Amino acid sequence: MESLRGEPKQDESYTPLSIEHTFVNAQQESWDEDFKIDSAVTEISVYFKASFFLSDVISDDVDPRYVDVSIKDSNDNEVWSKRTTTTESTLEEKIEPQENGKFLSGDWNVFIEASGGGLAGIGEDSFLVTITVTRTCIEFPQDDGECVTL
Repeated sequence: MESLRGEPKQDESYTPLSIEHTFVNAQQESWDEDFKIDSAVTEISVYFKASFFLSDVISDDVDPRYVDVSIKDSNDNEVWSKRTTTTESTLEEKIEPQENGKFLSGDWNVFIEASGGGLAGIGEDSFLVTITVTRTCIEFPQDDGECVTL
């Protein structure tokens, strides 16, 4: 029976953590999320996008709108951060591994503090942060494509 199984193959699994918010009135908010990193993680990438309605017209001295993002490893070391007061979008940025090409295992944290505003139907401030964790895994043919992390 074992000889009828196909060979397992190495693959990758992707676990995204997305935090997205649209401001419907003037407010300040914060988010504090943990995510697991283990020895199977081969890549961590971050996509960031912020949109501030009329940011090219309204000075941030008059209207302090911002998004401040900080990602820390399990030792509380900051590994990625971004602060903006204007509309912008980044290409997906990779976080570099710490030691010997590996990421520090444990609970990592993303903390976001943001202030913005909006008027329904007229314009709203918003942001999106997506952290994608890539892990090496083994896919067994008989498991309907389920990828088991190493």
